Amino acid sequence: MECISGRTPPLSAQLPPELEPQTAPGVWECALGLLPGPGRVLNAGAGRGGMSLLLDRRGYQVTSIDLRPENFQAERMSCLAADLNDPLAFGDGEFDLVLAVEVMEHLENPWGFLRESLRVLRENGCFVFTTPNVSSLLSRLVFLCEGTFPYFRDESFAGCHHVTPIFPWSVERACRTANGLLEKLSFSRTDWPTRRDLPRHDGGNGKRRKLLDLLPLNLLTGEIACYVVRKKMADKLEAGPSRT
Repeated sequence: MECISGRTPPLSAQLPPELEPQTAPGVWECALGLLPGPGRVLNAGAGRGGMSLLLDRRGYQVTSIDLRPENFQAERMSCLAADLNDPLAFGDGEFDLVLAVEVMEHLENPWGFLRESLRVLRENGCFVFTTPNVSSLLSRLVFLCEGTFPYFRDESFAGCHHVTPIFPWSVERACRTANGLLEKLSFSRTDWPTRRDLPRHDGGNGKRRKLLDLLPLNLLTGEIACYVVRKKMADKLEAGPSRT
């Protein structure tokens, strides 16, 4: 497991206000830090377009898709309409990279999307996605007391349609049904949301923040998990369940 701390300067300074991240702090930095070199990237769930713009500035050939492309605001870039619960409208092997930042937990069919992402990747391409870390100590404690997870309380369902918790073991099992391999698992900064499922944006200041920064950053403490799934070469495919 590779982990990344949340002390990297915020990417929001590189973007206009209307394109700044709407995620928990450190998520974009975590995802970008795991990407391979520039190539053809499918940014799935592109939102307002901030990540697409950052990728474009770093030399990637960006294709952006979103359920509501009318919200996309990145200048001189476009966004296609797509429901990620459905098959992707791209051919096999069209991309070197598929990126989905804070998307999987919104999907009713996340493993269908994982298989579709692998399908549109070239061999040895990467599918990188982030999602709330429901394996943390806090998540386990909240589930014990409330029967649900942070970022999956009713506030998250009503406000942004968080419907599917994602576990590392379930990603590994989903990969076995396709031609994927879970290669890396990293985490954003150590922190947790408020009791109303709102990310904490304290800018790294205050005693609470300083105490949390002393904790190691891993599966039990990380707030957001970032997965890297690699598409296997054809001669390394493992047999999986029939899907006829």
